[in-house]
Amino acid sequence: MLRLLSSLAIFVFASGNSFAQAPARVMSGYAATSGPHAVLWIARDAGLFEKNGLRVDVAFIRSGSTMAQTLVSGEIQMSQMGGPAMVAAGVAGMDVTYVAVALNTTPIVIMGNVSKMEELKGKSIGVTRYGSNTDISARFAIQKAGLQPEKDVALIQLEEYANILGGMQSGRVAAGSLADPFTEAAKKLGFKEIADIAKMGLEFPFVGIAVKKSYIKDHMDTVQRFVRAYVEAIAIYKNNRELTMKITSKYTGIKDPAILASTVDFYAPKLQRVPEATVGGLKFVLEQVGVRDPRTKNYSPETFMDNRFVKQLEDSGFIKTLYPKG
Repeated sequence: MLRLLSSLAIFVFASGNSFAQAPARVMSGYAATSGPHAVLWIARDAGLFEKNGLRVDVAFIRSGSTMAQTLVSGEIQMSQMGGPAMVAAGVAGMDVTYVAVALNTTPIVIMGNVSKMEELKGKSIGVTRYGSNTDISARFAIQKAGLQPEKDVALIQLEEYANILGGMQSGRVAAGSLADPFTEAAKKLGFKEIADIAKMGLEFPFVGIAVKKSYIKDHMDTVQRFVRAYVEAIAIYKNNRELTMKITSKYTGIKDPAILASTVDFYAPKLQRVPEATVGGLKFVLEQVGVRDPRTKNYSPETFMDNRFVKQLEDSGFIKTLYPKG
């Protein structure tokens, strides 16, 4: 009898402990199917969220602006998105911030049927949406060439990278604002590289995790676990080429091994081991968003940065353990 009671007690304790540690459920999403978004896909498919005590569902939301709306509404708690959409929501009064930035430069390359930006005068560039990463990157390149966006070079909204590439093929646009793997696909179709914006030295939060400040306040542990899984996913992207290619293929639909390899090789060195948001990157985004929304003058870059979760992982030595070869 004693043995039975002892066994029952152990069972009840174990069951209660398992219940207490049930994975926290989180809804997350990504706003594009370009290479750097694979960080979130890796965290999901490699089981890193489960490893960190989370049950995370991941949805594809077609644009950064729509993603910001779902974040603010509470439909999604952790959004992988670019700085422009996040900052635009913030200056409109939404309580959003970055807790991690995986890619702090733009991978956008202007591809097309001309050889240099100046030759696009009187022509058009395809972007996803106005105010998006692709749009702001294209405007930056146009201005660097001494031209004026919209006046000298039209910007056409085409929603997705695949549609931009299709518009280039059909002749609807003369050039496209693309990121790998679509940049590499454009090269295979015979289009020329007109401007590699990353080489212009632009600091820009292109892909990161945005969260509502009110959610952070009520779910500190969940956010820390999510960021930990995200940091681990960055390490896998940088260290495990084959797995990253496989997962990128699954989510983008691209099967060509050469394009997949080129995509991973392009992004891996650019992803931040310590994915902190930076003042310089957010300052640039505030300036760009400010062209359309003067309310940006009321905000500082620090308003949209919460680096304490990444800092905790760095200070504890955790991030260093992910890179044993240095």
